[in-house]
Amino acid sequence: MSGAIAQPVSKVKYSSRKLVEDRGSTISNPTAALNPTEAVEYIANKIALSEVIVIDIFGGKISQIPNGINVDIIAESGIKASVNDLPQIFPTNSVDEIIASSPQAPFLEQAAQILKPGGRIYINATKGNKFGKVPDPETRVKLGSDALEQLGLRLVQDRGELDPRFAQQSFFRTDGIPIPSSSVKTTILEKAQ
Repeated sequence: MSGAIAQPVSKVKYSSRKLVEDRGSTISNPTAALNPTEAVEYIANKIALSEVIVIDIFGGKISQIPNGINVDIIAESGIKASVNDLPQIFPTNSVDEIIASSPQAPFLEQAAQILKPGGRIYINATKGNKFGKVPDPETRVKLGSDALEQLGLRLVQDRGELDPRFAQQSFFRTDGIPIPSSSVKTTILEKAQ
């Protein structure tokens, strides 16, 4: 090869079944879903390499978010886990951005814990999705009307137009029926610095 320098490739073992290649400073997303225990090491390596961490909770089988780490109980790619597992997988203040499209359970407490100061949560939901409200009814009952303040979150945008970054994304109800993107609004929360 004229002038080309080969990049060394080493394999970082996450389990006997799954390998993730380390090419320089980037670890690619696993092609098969990791369980929460395997995911801890995967995330620790991303943090050690100072990589930006964007997670797509409720992402379904495969995330539609470019470079996003899918976290869903039905994940076939990313991390197969529930929102309750987030604090065990991601250290406190370690995630740069969280996307929750069509959320299906309360998640604000777990998301606030792992989000970095200055990090943002993007919630894409229809007006009928109770978990798209901030705070959602269950979190409001548990923490009170000042739940966002208690979680260190501030409202940047409440049910505004769908953020252009998500315009090409497909949205579905829990029964699998497609939701027109024109019905989806984006709420943005930011963690206090």
